[in-house]
Amino acid sequence: PERQCGWDLTFSAPKSVSVLWALANSDLSSAVRRAHDESLKSALSYLEEVAGYSRVGASGERVRASLVFALFEHGTSRALDPQLHTHALLLNVGLRQGGTGSLESREIFRHKMAAGALYRADLSARLDALGISLVRRKNWFEVASIPRELVVEFSKRRREVLDQIDIEQDRFGF
Repeated sequence: PERQCGWDLTFSAPKSVSVLWALANSDLSSAVRRAHDESLKSALSYLEEVAGYSRVGASGERVRASLVFALFEHGTSRALDPQLHTHALLLNVGLRQGGTGSLESREIFRHKMAAGALYRADLSARLDALGISLVRRKNWFEVASIPRELVVEFSKRRREVLDQIDIEQDRFGF
């Protein structure tokens, strides 16, 4: 009961990027997907660099460990709207000198948000390099050529979640 087998770290392209990926010609769609994949690799490499630690021995000596991810890429949301994203299942097993061992999870939690920010920054740079015009929002970006109405139309799952929040707020009075 006190052990974890792993963590699901999900890296999602902004909705307008997913719409572009889904509706573009095959060359541009492939380039957007490659940008997503390379940005994901950058984020996972960062995590391995800063959070790839295991403990060994009775003293709990901290040692470097390679991380093991299982990657599952999806192209739609649960509502079947375009949503390019990858679940990076991080297994709680580090490959270290002399064998394997469980990971020190504090560093993973400490850096998971930074890994997401790195993914988004890397993705925006790669899309910009492809000549795709981007608009910066608060802590994300959107593809300038994708109309807001289209983004909203392909955001059914978000509306479902917001509707559920409204129901819970009415039910519990907060």
